[in-house]
Amino acid sequence: MPHPSKFVIRTYHRIPVRCLLYYMGGEFLGKGTVMNLSRNGFRVLGDHQVVPGMELVVRLSLPDKDEPVEIQRVVVRWVRGLLFGAKVVRMSPDGEDRVGTFLSARLRAYCASS
Repeated sequence: MPHPSKFVIRTYHRIPVRCLLYYMGGEFLGKGTVMNLSRNGFRVLGDHQVVPGMELVVRLSLPDKDEPVEIQRVVVRWVRGLLFGAKVVRMSPDGEDRVGTFLSARLRAYCASS
């Protein structure tokens, strides 16, 4: 009998965003909208079905620059229809810096408006 996956507490808070994302896996290219983002994961509403455990390459468009952030490897953690959550496994240091800077700015803006 399979064991349910262990509950894991996230180490970062996810920040609500709306960013364009392309995801590639095997023989397909999907397009989606990132609904929330953290340094090590995100939630996407996509146009192509994925399954838990699937590995993807992602190009994330952040509004700070025209050039997308390439994430070399993410793993799909859960799926509900076309909505899915993914964990970042490998991203370049430059990509990590851009995502971190973007999230910090969003968090500062949110705190200042509260």
